[in-house]
Amino acid sequence: MPGRRERMRAVAAAALAACAAAGCARPGPPGGGPVDTTAPVVVRTAPADGAAGVPPTVSIEIEFSEEMSRGSVERALSIAPVVELEALRWGGATVSTAASAGLPDSTTFVVTVGPAAQDYHSVAMGASHTFAFSTGPVVDQCIVAGRVGASGASVQGATVWLSRLAALPDSGGVFAPSGRAVTTDQDGTFRFTHVRASSVSYSIVAFLDADRDARYDPAEETGTVLDAVALVAAPGDSVCGFDVVLTPPRAGEGAKQ
Repeated sequence: MPGRRERMRAVAAAALAACAAAGCARPGPPGGGPVDTTAPVVVRTAPADGAAGVPPTVSIEIEFSEEMSRGSVERALSIAPVVELEALRWGGATVSTAASAGLPDSTTFVVTVGPAAQDYHSVAMGASHTFAFSTGPVVDQCIVAGRVGASGASVQGATVWLSRLAALPDSGGVFAPSGRAVTTDQDGTFRFTHVRASSVSYSIVAFLDADRDARYDPAEETGTVLDAVALVAAPGDSVCGFDVVLTPPRAGEGAKQ
């Protein structure tokens, strides 16, 4: 009769043989290979950038160069003007959504995937990707650009809105911006493209979104509102060179009018 030790060895050998036959994965570190440091990029969008006459019920699709961390994309994705979007739907490296109640007619929309969107290896895009389309006959082409700073230095990662004066309430937060961007360059620059020409000036709202609620509370967050500064009255107008200086929060003060 084989002893206890011999029986244990036989059982272990049989288990290893069965595992090998079934193609079991061996425990231990990954098989090696180079570490993924390649930033993901957007390779296709629908509608395409610059498309006009898009139906209000369109499905908005974004295809990446590789599969993404879905939560990071959800946090980084925005559309301006703001509309309520359906829950994101995923198929491999492609995400899609649509406006819950349809898109307004004759409106240019800018979809942005922010720089913090990551792949499954936690490699971030590092730069925003934007594309524009219109439910009207033309895509708006005005530009507003500038730089965000504080205490003499550039500010990275500030939230910047371009908003008509009518969108600024008497006090409290700033709602429903007409456009949105996040500073990504080392020099803190921002750039709004596809802005609609308007006889009413826009305001530039820049702030550090401390609580990440997509709302500017001047009593709690570092920021500023520049009123009636960006007038783009004719199609194709460009207004650049704004130097937006952030100020510390001041308790009891609402948004400047």
